Amino acid sequence: MAILTGIPRSQAERIKETLAVGAAEELSNLTLIGRLIVGWQRDFVGPYGIPMELPLEPGEHSFPDLVRRFGGRNPPLEVLEELKRVGLAELTSAGKARLTNRPFITGRLRPESVERMSWVIHDLAETLDFNLNPDRIGPPRFERRMYTHEPLSGASLEAFRDLAKEEGQSFLAKLDNWLDEQLKEARKRRRRSGIDPNGIPVDPKAKHVGVGVYWFEKNTPNA
Repeated sequence: MAILTGIPRSQAERIKETLAVGAAEELSNLTLIGRLIVGWQRDFVGPYGIPMELPLEPGEHSFPDLVRRFGGRNPPLEVLEELKRVGLAELTSAGKARLTNRPFITGRLRPESVERMSWVIHDLAETLDFNLNPDRIGPPRFERRMYTHEPLSGASLEAFRDLAKEEGQSFLAKLDNWLDEQLKEARKRRRRSGIDPNGIPVDPKAKHVGVGVYWFEKNTPNA
């Protein structure tokens, strides 16, 4: 990491230790909120695509059901309080959880922003470290990037930025939908086998995996 980033080795080791501690958490606040909002807007909607108001009592298409699917083992009421705290959910007069229209944008230097940055750096650095390790077990992990050989400006820069954002989001959504279908099929197989379909199977070979897409840019020298 020190060679890749140019920072002193001692500082790089401290950063890696700090990130490792953060990565030990199964689900960060930011990841939890993001997954819940996406899941709510995608799978818990009415016939016109509007997010449903979810009852707090356990059952299909309830708030506990949402948390079970996208929030891991976190208590539903605690999750609801966190969503209310950041202004993303509210209780209706009927006592149901309602998703607000406020977008979730992490502000500069907010704890959530720092936490998210640490996850991004950790995941990328870990992949590079794994690929550079001659004693690694298994093939190298997928890691690619592309960049312009000549600087872009004006309309071309804006058009490429919009294209990268649109195609990147579409790519990640495609992967997420594929994973969601795999999870649904796994639940069906467990149900047919008489196993609790909502349980989290314990497999010593199982891994948390993911794919990251990000935009980067740098100024032209002597510009």
